[in-house]
Amino acid sequence: MSRQFGHIDPDHPAPTRLSRAALRRILGWMRPYRRVIFVNMCLSLVLTSAELTVPLLLQRAIDGVVGAVKSAAAAPGAAERAAVRAAAWHELAWLIGGFMGLFLVMAVVRRFEIYRVTVYAQRFMYATRQRFFRHLQRLSLRFYDHWKSGQLIARGTADMDALQETIAWAPSHILSAGLLILGAGAAMLWKDRVLFCAVFPILPLLWLLTRRFRLRATDAWRQVRLQTGRLTANVAESIAGARVIQAFSREQRNMEQFGSLTGQLYETRVETQRVHARYMMGLRSIWTSAQVIVVLVGAWRIAATSGLPAGQGRVTAGAVAAFLAYVAMFFRPMDMLTNIYSQLLHALAGADRIIEVLDAEPEIVDRPGAVGPPDFRGEVAFDHVTFSYIDGTVVLRDVSFRVRPGEVIALVGPTGAGKTTVCRLIARFYEAQHGCVRIDDRDVRDITQSALHHRMGIVLQENFLFAGTVMDNIRYGRPDATAEEVRRCARRIGSQAAIEALPQGYDTQVGERGGSLSAGQRQLICFTRAMLADPRILILDEATSSVDTETELKVQEALRRLTEQRTCFIVAHRLSTVRRADRVLVIEGGRLTEEGTHGELLAEGGRYAAMYEEFIRSE
Repeated sequence: MSRQFGHIDPDHPAPTRLSRAALRRILGWMRPYRRVIFVNMCLSLVLTSAELTVPLLLQRAIDGVVGAVKSAAAAPGAAERAAVRAAAWHELAWLIGGFMGLFLVMAVVRRFEIYRVTVYAQRFMYATRQRFFRHLQRLSLRFYDHWKSGQLIARGTADMDALQETIAWAPSHILSAGLLILGAGAAMLWKDRVLFCAVFPILPLLWLLTRRFRLRATDAWRQVRLQTGRLTANVAESIAGARVIQAFSREQRNMEQFGSLTGQLYETRVETQRVHARYMMGLRSIWTSAQVIVVLVGAWRIAATSGLPAGQGRVTAGAVAAFLAYVAMFFRPMDMLTNIYSQLLHALAGADRIIEVLDAEPEIVDRPGAVGPPDFRGEVAFDHVTFSYIDGTVVLRDVSFRVRPGEVIALVGPTGAGKTTVCRLIARFYEAQHGCVRIDDRDVRDITQSALHHRMGIVLQENFLFAGTVMDNIRYGRPDATAEEVRRCARRIGSQAAIEALPQGYDTQVGERGGSLSAGQRQLICFTRAMLADPRILILDEATSSVDTETELKVQEALRRLTEQRTCFIVAHRLSTVRRADRVLVIEGGRLTEEGTHGELLAEGGRYAAMYEEFIRSE
C-alpha cells in the first residue's frame, strides 16, 4: 500500500526488525532478472557440488599414503616394497591431478559467475536509480517542503549503494551457503554417526547465538542508516548556506553540530562492528569446540576400531580428516551467512528508506480525461479560492478575481499576505482546498501539467541556474532553440550587453547554482530563459528585486513589448513596476481587499494609497 508523503517522518527510525515489506519490494524489482539470477544460482550449485567432493579426495589421499606406508613396511622384500611405493605414488599422482582439474574447473566457473553477477548488478542498479529519480520528478512541491535535500541525496546515493552488493551476491551466496550446510551435515551423518552425534549437541548454542545477533544487528544497522541520512542532510545544508554561515560567524557552531552528528555516526558504526565481532568470536569458539571434539573422539574411534577389517566399521585417519573438512564446510557458511545477513540488514534498511520516497504519492496529478490544449488565450480566474499549506493555517481565504487575456496584473501587499501563493496556484504547484482556479474558463485540474507549464513562464526572486553555460541555461525551456534565437531574445529583453560582458559571453560557465555570477546577472539570464520559452502566461515573482535601477530601466521597455498579448502577473515592491500594470490587486491577510488601476486605487485613498506613500519613500 502506498503512503502519503505527509505521513512520513524523514528522521524517524524504522522499526527494529527486518523489513519483510522491503524484502518483498526488492524481490519484485529483481523479477525481470530472474533468468539471469537462475543461471547464476546454477553456477553456484556447480561450485558447491565440486567443493563437497574435496574431502572425499582428501580422505582417499591420506588413507592411500598411510596404507602404502603400512604395506611397504609389511612387505617381505625390497622388490615388493618398491612395487607398493610405486603404486602408491601412481595413485597419489592421479589424486593430485584430480585436485588440480577440480580447482581449474572451479576457477573457470567462478570467473564466469563473477562477470555475470557484475553485469546483472549494474543493470539492476541502473534501473533502480532511474526509477527513484523519475519518481522524484513526479512529486509535488509540498513533498519538498517536508524533506531536506540532504535526506533525499542520502537515499539516492548511500542507500542505493547499500543495495548493490546484496542484490549482486545474496541469491548465489545464500544458495551456496545453504547447500554447503545441508551437504556437509548429510556427509557428516553418512561418514560417521558417532562423530556426528558427538558434535550435534553444540548446534543449539549456534542457533541461540545467531538469534541474538540477528536482533541486535537489525537495530544497529537501522541506526547507521538514520545517522548517515542526518549527516548527509547537514553537509548539504552547510554547503548550500555557506555564505549565510560566514556572514553570521556560525562556523564554530556548525562545526560543533557536525561533530555531534559525526560522533553519533561513529558510535553507531562501532556498535555494528562490535555486535558482529562478538558474534564471530562466539561462532569461532563453537567451531573450535566442534573441531576439538572431532579430533578427540576421532582419535578414540581410530584406536578402538584399529583391529577391524577395512570396510567393516574401521575408522581411518583419512575419514577423520574428511569429517573435519566437512565440519569446516558446515561452519564456514555460517560466517558467510552472517556477512550476508549484515549486508541484507544494511540493504533493507536503505531499501526501506528508498521505499519511503517511492511510496510518496504526488499531490498534483492529472485528472482522468485532462486535456492538453496547444495554446491558451491567457484568461485567468480565481473562483472563491481558499488555500492552506498546513491544515488549520489559512493562507488565502475566499479569493475571487478574473484577469483578461494579455492583461498585466500587479500583486501588492505586505510580506506573507499570499501574493506568491496566488502565483503558485496559477502554475498549479499546489491545489486549492476550496474553490478553483480557471484558465480560459477551464479548471486547471482538467489541464495536463505538461501543457500548462509548457505555455507558462516563471521568474522568481532567487531563481535557479544549473551548472553549465549561459547558453545552456537560457535554452533550458526550449532545448531546440538556435543560438541566433537566443541572442535575438536577449536583445529584446535587454540582457545582451550584460551577457556579452561576461568572460566567455554565452559560453561562460555559471557554476553550481549560478554562484560565479552576480544576483543581477542571474536574474537577467532567468528573464531571457523565460522569454525564450514564449509563454502565454508570465509570472514575475519579485523578479526585478535583484536588478539594479540602471539595469531595470533597460528592461522596462523590453518588458512592455514582451507582455503584449501575454497575461502577466507581477509580484513587485518597486513603484515603476506597479505603475505600468493594467490592474493592481491588493492582498492582505490572505484576502483580496482592493482591486483597480493604479489611478483608481490612489483616488480611493485606501490601503493601496497608504502603501503608495511607502513606495515613494522607499524608491
